[in-house]
Amino acid sequence: MDKVLVVLSDNNKGKFISKGFSDAFRGLSYFVIEKKIYDLNIDEVKAISPNLIFLFWTDMTQKDILEKFISEYQNDDVIYIHCSELSAEIPENYKKLENHYIFTTDSKTKKHLFKPSVNPKEYKTKFKGYKYNITFSGNPAYKGREEILTKLIYNFGPINIFCRSFDFYKSVDEIEKSKLLDKYMIELYRSSYKGYVENAKELSDIYVSSRINVDIENENKKAINYRCLEIMASGGFLIAPYTKSVIKFFEEGKEFETYKNSDELVDKINFYMKNLNIAQLIADKGKKNTVSNNSFYDRLKSMLKVIYGKDFSSR
Repeated sequence: MDKVLVVLSDNNKGKFISKGFSDAFRGLSYFVIEKKIYDLNIDEVKAISPNLIFLFWTDMTQKDILEKFISEYQNDDVIYIHCSELSAEIPENYKKLENHYIFTTDSKTKKHLFKPSVNPKEYKTKFKGYKYNITFSGNPAYKGREEILTKLIYNFGPINIFCRSFDFYKSVDEIEKSKLLDKYMIELYRSSYKGYVENAKELSDIYVSSRINVDIENENKKAINYRCLEIMASGGFLIAPYTKSVIKFFEEGKEFETYKNSDELVDKINFYMKNLNIAQLIADKGKKNTVSNNSFYDRLKSMLKVIYGKDFSSR
């Protein structure tokens, strides 16, 4: 039985995606060892002697740790699988090595394309009624995100922001310094903070019980965000930034909604808040597509075919 080491990122997205691939590897009869990124130990890895090492590049604060690990564990008999939303997040030097395989959402070739994936079982939840109006889950401490969030506060009052407290209060400081909100509106922004959720089931409950789920990309991000798949797999209604990446995989206006600027976002939120029946129909179709066509198991099989050839079962 081949052994695979799956390195778990420290942030939610990387952790959920890595664990999703862990389950897919097990489904294909691999022996899986999971290691948190901060617990990587070269001697332990040598003792494990994996045939494959799976890495999902997502948090650039952890880039140095991964590069150090790979440089210390150079083994021509090991296959390294690098996965990311953006090819720019993976160091260039690995793209030229024979035993390193790169799969990204923005790949220009189908062969190395990492299509968005999610574990439907993790986000399987029942709709029990609406608890929230407008919800955003993610790090708000980026200029572009802060501008859109403050626009939502101006137009709709307090919303629901789920993230790490450090990131939220960093955004508060930045909003105050940039004077995006006055003192009264800043308090409305503060009251929008609802805490940090790192459990997929709890996140799923939030998404499905929100009338509107807003995705806001950070600067220069052009790949589909994993958060979009979480929301749609949960059966939540999603409004996301318009990008070529997202409309390549999902049908806008039928499986989710898009916006091109903050004014359009406000207009569409107003429309769907008044037409929740339409929003629910869109959410139902988005869930069906996400659950049926975007599993980690199917993604892994296509990736292994690139690595081992058509009949990868004889690896």
